[in-house]
This record gives sequence, structure tokens and C-alpha cells, in this order.
Amino acid sequence: MSVSELTPRKELPLSVLGLWRTCVHRILGALELLHQHTILVLTVLFGFCLIVIYLHIAQLKTQMVTAMAFRGSEIYTRTLNEMRLWYTVEVVQRLHDQGIEASEGYRDHQGEIPLPATLSRDLGRRLVAGRSGERLELLSPYPFHHGKNSEGLMDSFQGEAWEFFMQHPDSDEPFYRFEQVDGRESLRFAKADRMQKECVECHNRHPDSPKRDWQVGQVGGLLEVVYPIDSVETIMGMSWQGTYGLMGMLVVIWMGGFWLVVLKLGRVASELEEQVRDRTGALQNVNKHLELEIHDRQLAEDTLRQAKDNLEKRVQERTGKLAASNAELIREVAERKRAEEDIRKLNSQLVQRSAQLEASNKELEAFSYSVSHDLRAPLRGIDGFSQAVLEDYDEKLDESGRSYLRRVRTASQRMSQLIDAMLNLARLTRAEIHTQTFDMSAVVRAVLEDFQKMEPDRQVECIVANNVFATADAQLLRAVLENLLGNAWKFTQQQAHPRIEFGHGQYKGQAAYFVTDNGAGFDMTYVHKLFGAFQRLHAYTEYPGVGVGLATVHRIIQRHGGQIWAEGVVGKGATFHFTL
Repeated sequence: MSVSELTPRKELPLSVLGLWRTCVHRILGALELLHQHTILVLTVLFGFCLIVIYLHIAQLKTQMVTAMAFRGSEIYTRTLNEMRLWYTVEVVQRLHDQGIEASEGYRDHQGEIPLPATLSRDLGRRLVAGRSGERLELLSPYPFHHGKNSEGLMDSFQGEAWEFFMQHPDSDEPFYRFEQVDGRESLRFAKADRMQKECVECHNRHPDSPKRDWQVGQVGGLLEVVYPIDSVETIMGMSWQGTYGLMGMLVVIWMGGFWLVVLKLGRVASELEEQVRDRTGALQNVNKHLELEIHDRQLAEDTLRQAKDNLEKRVQERTGKLAASNAELIREVAERKRAEEDIRKLNSQLVQRSAQLEASNKELEAFSYSVSHDLRAPLRGIDGFSQAVLEDYDEKLDESGRSYLRRVRTASQRMSQLIDAMLNLARLTRAEIHTQTFDMSAVVRAVLEDFQKMEPDRQVECIVANNVFATADAQLLRAVLENLLGNAWKFTQQQAHPRIEFGHGQYKGQAAYFVTDNGAGFDMTYVHKLFGAFQRLHAYTEYPGVGVGLATVHRIIQRHGGQIWAEGVVGKGATFHFTL
């Protein structure tokens, strides 16, 4: 800041003082004018508020009258429609099966009942009987008793309503307008009368029907309600009398509080004048302090000039340091580029290792399949020769020898089962996936029927959700369901009332499926062992098996890109969830 910039500020105290004086005088003049006409100003404001409130109440009254008229018309039409549908289903159709027909001239023929349209028209007249100006009519360009005009469209409103419903056949909106009816402002409200499933057959076969090609949902006529507005206003007028009375009470309360406000304003004006005088004296003191501050600022300007020179020197020094920092940053960028190149090389090596690992896994699977396949022939020999010894040399062996041979056969058969499970696991791991959309519900039912045929004496409650479709390899998914349902079937065999359920739901925004039972269950402490090969949580003597089923299920679900998890409680059953 230079001396030339500070010099004009010597006039600042006088300008500020003059501005404050002008503001004070204007404020005092406004307060004086308000004080002189306080009653007039407050009266005008209160009167304006009353007018706004009255107009708002009048608007609310009009809206409520209109809403009540609409509501009454809606109730009339809905009641008539529901009654006619009930009458058609519960009365006409049942009596038709007993040989009793419905006709327009039922009064002249014994043993006949009124048509639904005739009953609706007569009931509509009874509903509005004694209500001046109200009408409830069922109208149609195709009256059931052809040749009469009592049900036809008779005026422009009905014709326009029919055109509206023909142009908007799928809309459920009503057609309405306000107009003079018999010298009274009324709401004319029309709703489309659509052909219901229960009505189409009767209309298409009845000899008096003028139209024989009706379809469900087609507009066959309209229900019109004429609702005089003044009848609703009469009801509403009783409620609004209390509102206007409340407004009168507000006026009385305001008159009492008005004088209190006037007295309060007088006191406030006096206090404000005193505050203004005090403020003026304070401003004069502030002005003197400002003159002293200007002098001090002039003295400070020299100090600032010296500080500026010192700052320029520091900026030069800082610039040199920044140049050195930039050089250091360039060096760091170069090192980072070298590090990125090393990372790219490591990624390339990782890709090569992944390919090698995948090849090794394939070789290991092939080796496992080959070994398992080659072991089956010796085992069959062990089992066969053991059986031959038991059959041919049974009399020469004592009980201990026979027991040993039976144990050899049992062990060889169990090992054969293990080898078959390993072969099956290897086959499923190498099999190509052919995806298609299929009905999982049908597959589940077929698997459960196979289990029931194998054990026809068992009574198991099976609950299968309908129409559960999935897109996956149908053969592999059948293997999944056979294993999960087979476990549920096996582990519920000791339950008095076994129950198995298959269903579906949502898990993290995708379809999830589940198989649940009320069988033996398992301890959640060992849930991490469920899907390992040859892992068992129950004794073989209690629940036979080789321990490869859930490992197979886990492998198939993984190949489909899904997840599988389990929940269980000992003695209360287990639930297996999976996604695809």
C-alpha cells in the first residue's frame, strides 16, 4: 500500500458521520410516521389477512364440495358394479343351471328373475329415490331389450362420454363435467361399464341381446351419476358455520391484543430514539479513533515497504528451492516409470505361471482319472475271488475266516465306490458345459420320484416350488440336485415326519436356489469341511456314503460361476443355497 492510496482516506470520518446522520434521520422520520398512523396500518394489515383467510376458506369449501361429489359418484358406480357382478355370479348363473332364466319382463312371467342390467337400473333408481336432482342410470348404445330407448344414449354428455371410452378402451378414468341439470348446478359423472368374464357368455347367447360378439374387457355401456352440487353445499354449510364463528372470535381477540401492541410500539419507539442518540455519540467517538488510526497506518506504510523488500528476497530464495524440488520430482518420475516397467514384467511372468498351473491341473486330473480307472480291475478281482472263496470253501473255513473274507469284500466294495466317485468327479470337472434354459422344478420332482420308487415304504413330505427356471448345463445341474436331494433324503430317514423343500429367492440381486430338510443337520463349526473331497461329518455306519457328493456339487457350481453355502443345526436339519 502506497502513501498516495492512504492520503484520500483523511476525509473518511466526515463521510461516515454524514452517512450515519442521514440514516438516523430517515429512520426517525419513518418511525414517527408509523407512530402517527399505527392504528390505520395495523387495521389495514389485519383486514387484508382476514380477506385472504376468507378467500382461502371459500376455495377449500369449493374443493371439498367437489371432492365429496366425486366421492359420492364413485361410491354409487362402484356399489352398482359390485352388486351386479355378485348378482350375475351368485344368482343368475346358479339359477340358470337349475332352469330359471333371467329376462327383462320378469314381472310378467312367473319363474323368471330380472336381468343383471334390469336389476342394476331398478336398484339405481331406488338408491336415489327421495334425493332431489340425483340420478343413477345404466346406459348403452346396445340396450338388452332392443327397440326401447330407456337404456340408450339420450343427450350430448352421454354421447361424448361414450366417444371418450371408445377412444380410451384401456383407461379406467371417469368422464365428467359440471353443468346445469333441471336448473341446478350438478356434477355429471360417467364410468365405463366393461364386459366381465361372467357376463360375456350370457350376452352372446341370450335371444334378446342386440350384439352377439362381446369380448371380456370390452366397453358395453356406461354408468352415469347426476349429483347436484347444492345438496353437498347444504351439508357442508353446517360445518362451515363453526369456521366463520371461529373467525369472529379471532377478530374479537385481535381487537383486544391490538391495543396492547399499540402501547408496546410506543414504548419501543421511545427506547429506539434513546438508542439512536447513544449510537450517535458512540459514532463520534469512533470517528476520533479513526483519525488516530489513519496516522498510525501512515507510519505502518513505511514498515510494510521494508517488509515488501524482504519478501521479494525471500521469494527469490524460494524460487531457487522450487527449482531444486522440480529436479528432484523429475528424478522420482523416472524411478516410478522404471518401477512400472518392472511391474509389467512381473505381470507377464504371472500370466505364464498361471498358464503353467492350469496345464498342471489338467495333467493332474487326467492322472487321477487314469489311476482311478486302472484300480477298478484289481478291486473287482479281489471282490470276485473273495466271494468265490466264501461260496466254494465255506465249509472248510471257520467263522473267523469267513468274517475276514466278508470284511475284505466290504472294504473292496467301499474302495470301488470311492474310485467310482473319483472318476465321476474327474469326469464332471473335464466335461464341457452346454447351457440351456430348463425347468428345475420338473427335474426336482423327477429325482424325488426316483427316490420314492427305491424306498416306497417311506413317507416324506416334499414341497417343490413351481415354475423355477434356470439357464445352465441341464445334465450337470441334475447331478447337483441328485446329490443335494439325496443327502436330504438320506439324513431325514431317522425323522418321524421327514420334510424336504426346494425353492428359490434372491441373493445380492441375483437368483438363488435352496434345498432344505429337517434331518440330522450339522454343527456350523465344521461347515468349512462340507465341500472337501472325502470329508464326512457323520459316521459311515449311521449314514453310508463316500464323502464326494458335496465336493462334486461345489465343483459344478464353481464351473457355472456361482456360489454355494450351507446352514445347519444339529438335530433340526440343514439348508443348502446356491447361485448360478
